Amino acid sequence: MNTFNLLFTLNSLTVILVTLERYSFTTRILLNPYGFLRLHELVQITTLILFTVIIPFFILRLVTSNFDLLKSTKGFLLGLLFIIGIYFYATGNGIHELSSFNFNQFCNVTNFQGSLCGSFFINDYYTGNILYFLGAALTIIPLLLFQKINPTKSFTKVQLAILLINSLVYAFTIFAYAGLDRVIVGLIYSSIMALITLAFFLSIRSDFRRYPVITYNAFAYILGTIAALLVRFH
Repeated sequence: MNTFNLLFTLNSLTVILVTLERYSFTTRILLNPYGFLRLHELVQITTLILFTVIIPFFILRLVTSNFDLLKSTKGFLLGLLFIIGIYFYATGNGIHELSSFNFNQFCNVTNFQGSLCGSFFINDYYTGNILYFLGAALTIIPLLLFQKINPTKSFTKVQLAILLINSLVYAFTIFAYAGLDRVIVGLIYSSIMALITLAFFLSIRSDFRRYPVITYNAFAYILGTIAALLVRFH
């Protein structure tokens, strides 16, 4: 399998596991001492979300020709932006997971009251998510820019079909965050990213098979955001 498609497929498997795990038995297991966390949060923080960081790193390696493009000043700055994105992504996820545990474990989530539960709610749905999505954007944008600088060998029809299937899986994840979440932070993020990826795609549309990272993200964000907007405002 084409290396890009292998990474896209691994990403699809990861987002499927992230979704399935959220409805698994791990959400019912409290960890000692004091039931400080559920097994769910531990799995998400230490394993599944880790995979979603490692995969973009391997994509970075591909789009920079084994990091060769990082040697230029522009490449160095884009690489630095990628690292900053990973930091905010991981920090936001940590805040989100811990606050989500506290909010769901100790508060009436449909009618919460008081500053303690209010702070859990804000950190869960806003602080954590805003940092998480900011980090995601700062991680993806350098990959798009590197891909535009360094296109690959043109994808065959079969390779393109595999890419689009994986992109569709990713689109479902974007839709879940943007269309079904309690707040609209995810929708704002996906809408901005849909516009950014669309602009990238339009700039390479005549030869899009040579730009798999741009095509993959553009298809996922545009489709996922359109579906979310339809659900939100239907």
